[in-house]
Amino acid sequence: MNRLLVFLTIAYALGISLGRHITLEAGIYLAVGALLFTAWNLWMRQEGFKALIPFLLLFLVAGSLAFNLAIKKVNGTLQEFDGQRCTLVGMVADEPLWHDDRVVFPLNLDFIQLREEKKFAASMVRVTLYRGVEADTALAYGQEVTVRGLLVVPEGKRNPGGFDYRSFLETRGMGAAFYGETASLVVGEFSPSLSPVRQFALELKEKMKAVLQAQLPNRAGGLLIAILFGERQALDPAVDEAVRRSGVAHMMAVSGLHVGLLAALLFLFFKRAGLGGWPACLLLMLVLFAYTYLTGLKPSTLRAFIMIAMGVLALSLGRRKDLPTTVALAGLLTLIYNPLLLFNVGMQLSYGATLSILLFTNSLQQMVGLLFARLPASFIPSSWMDNLAGLAAVTIAAQIGILPLIAFYFKEISLVALPANILILPVMALLLGIGLVCAVSGLFIPLAASFLTLAAYPLLAYIIVLTGCFGSLDFATIYVFPPRFWEIIVYYSLLAFVAWKNGTVSKNLSKLLIRLKALKLKLRLFPIMAVSFTIALPFAWWGLPSLPEKPLEVVFLDVCQGDAAYIRTPSGMNILLDGGGRPSYMGDIERVGRQVVIPYLEQRRVRKLDLVIISHPHEDHYGGLLAVLEKVPVELLATNAEEAEAEPYIRLLDLAAARGIPRLTLQKGDTLILGPSLKMDVFGPPANLFRGTGSDVNNNSLVMRLLYREVSFLFTGDIEDSAAAWLLREKVPLQSTILKVPHHGGYMSVFPSLLAAVDPQVAVIQVGRNTFGHPHGEILNNLKEHGPAVYRNDQHGAVMISSDGYTWHIKTMFADVALHHAPEGSLGQRLICVKEKLPEAGSFKRAAIN
Repeated sequence: MNRLLVFLTIAYALGISLGRHITLEAGIYLAVGALLFTAWNLWMRQEGFKALIPFLLLFLVAGSLAFNLAIKKVNGTLQEFDGQRCTLVGMVADEPLWHDDRVVFPLNLDFIQLREEKKFAASMVRVTLYRGVEADTALAYGQEVTVRGLLVVPEGKRNPGGFDYRSFLETRGMGAAFYGETASLVVGEFSPSLSPVRQFALELKEKMKAVLQAQLPNRAGGLLIAILFGERQALDPAVDEAVRRSGVAHMMAVSGLHVGLLAALLFLFFKRAGLGGWPACLLLMLVLFAYTYLTGLKPSTLRAFIMIAMGVLALSLGRRKDLPTTVALAGLLTLIYNPLLLFNVGMQLSYGATLSILLFTNSLQQMVGLLFARLPASFIPSSWMDNLAGLAAVTIAAQIGILPLIAFYFKEISLVALPANILILPVMALLLGIGLVCAVSGLFIPLAASFLTLAAYPLLAYIIVLTGCFGSLDFATIYVFPPRFWEIIVYYSLLAFVAWKNGTVSKNLSKLLIRLKALKLKLRLFPIMAVSFTIALPFAWWGLPSLPEKPLEVVFLDVCQGDAAYIRTPSGMNILLDGGGRPSYMGDIERVGRQVVIPYLEQRRVRKLDLVIISHPHEDHYGGLLAVLEKVPVELLATNAEEAEAEPYIRLLDLAAARGIPRLTLQKGDTLILGPSLKMDVFGPPANLFRGTGSDVNNNSLVMRLLYREVSFLFTGDIEDSAAAWLLREKVPLQSTILKVPHHGGYMSVFPSLLAAVDPQVAVIQVGRNTFGHPHGEILNNLKEHGPAVYRNDQHGAVMISSDGYTWHIKTMFADVALHHAPEGSLGQRLICVKEKLPEAGSFKRAAIN
């Protein structure tokens, strides 16, 4: 069959992607079966597609086995150190990433020391060190370091739409995360495990970077280092932001573009120098491989190098080159080298763009050329217009190939990427050549480097000014929801169909237009009206079929040691009760909002929140809302009357005021009307807030019951004994179906009485890893004796409950769905009486509770 290697590579990649769902033992059995099937097919001398099937299965199983073996090697023996404070000794495996309050780098382990015991571990971990990070700290790729801290093996995805940290680490070759402080870091010389060749390459790169930094101003030097070596941490933050918004960030990450431009530049130089034949080919390959190796053997540069090598080889041998087969070979060799690179964002973007350019550039260039021909620009030479059409076609084709991936990973799309790329791409090859010659010559003749920087600086200034102009536009980027997996599959299936069916976009468009015209001739007005009338008549008599009523959804998000609950009403209102957060002393209190709450809202495609409620002003309840309010429009903010003096809480209220979000202060006796048969009653705190209880902020938490027909949820914030005892004395109707256990399951002496009053069938504890002893053993014993089903965020991940008002379904990230029915009793009758007195659905109003 034509292009057999393409099909085999696809099968191998598919096997890697399915490897997580196929155990190593099952993969071995499948491999034996595939081998027997292949042998039988060869014995029977099958031809055509029948002969291909066993080879496809064989490569698919091989991909699955390769993935499982790679994951097994990644995890090693790290599980036994999970949650332990230990000392790591190893080599920094990549360039450290510097942030304001931390530094992050992968560490190739030599051994782990736990107390007095040393254990060898051939694994890699992701190290994060906090506090005291200085930009000039001597820490670099290849150095041997010793560091003390906490080793953690992360669990999988804990929230819908959430970040799967474990998968993230595994697919990057790391089996655990490690947290410590820079004060514990001891930096040595280059690691003995680092090969002499790699050590020489690292030292050479550092010297070349030093030359550029010495010869150019900070902004220009950082930009050139980012272009040549892909190290964006050298970029000025303002330039980095402008580059991102302009849609040219791919030029700051060493990719196939750089290797291709460098190859074109070298071809032109060899041609002008009169150098050809095998000497030119060998020299070209040597320079390209040196650059690929110097920049870290990234997947995209490996792909470009292999493709160029195959093209040069075909040219030298007088053979016809087949680009799809070349791309497939590059991908197959890369994945055999490291199967986990399939999940690398850079590799996905590189191959997506390359394949799309190969498939669609020619047809797009014709279409763009026709468009340009209609423009009143006769003064522009036709050769320039052809080149401009080619640049536009390549840029559009690349964007078509990676659009869903950009939306999925970065959640924004640049609207100015096309003009920015067209204007910047022509100077990239020249800048790449000048920059490399400048960096190399500066090692030997600094004066020559000085003259070359005079040529490079105007080009760098041009890029800085241009990206600054494009990036400053309000419409430069648009925020998008990440596409779902099935949407990505449909998108690429359509692209594949277009490419396979007719080979070009233009042919498909022309054929589609011809068919539409033919269809128009065949159709007549009267038959259309007759058919439409016949279909519409039953609906006019009996009405449209009623759609099933949407359920009430309450999702207790796993925000570690904190509270956050998302509520979606049957009428489509979006409510967020608390937003998680981190204590101020840990810094970055809003990180939970960025990493958990916002991704969940994006996964649900929530465009605005109708109501945000803060139960009380503690960071583990409101910290994440700082990030939420920055990004998501909010209609109304509801809080208790507590006026906290904490700076983050004041900042949150100021942010709400700046965004024009009205604030509603709630207390006992208030009712929020959320829809037909749906309301939220506020049981506490009292108008006169608790004072002198030992934990006034906790006791003044909002206590609310969400009622939907015969199913109810009681949210209790972080109330403690004083508030719970007051609720019992006030004889508040606490009986509820689902109870959010107060204060993360912390000890309460009156909890048995509170539990008896609520009489829940389900109890949810929002708790994570902590040093407070939550949930307390006595509280767990009380729950066990009373009998409700208990769900915990630390054990179950997010707890998702949906209800039609009579039954409810419970699903967690780590468990199956459970179906429950509301018991018969007085609760449903009381709700019917209250329901008749509710104001218009969907309004936020206060009403006295009967």
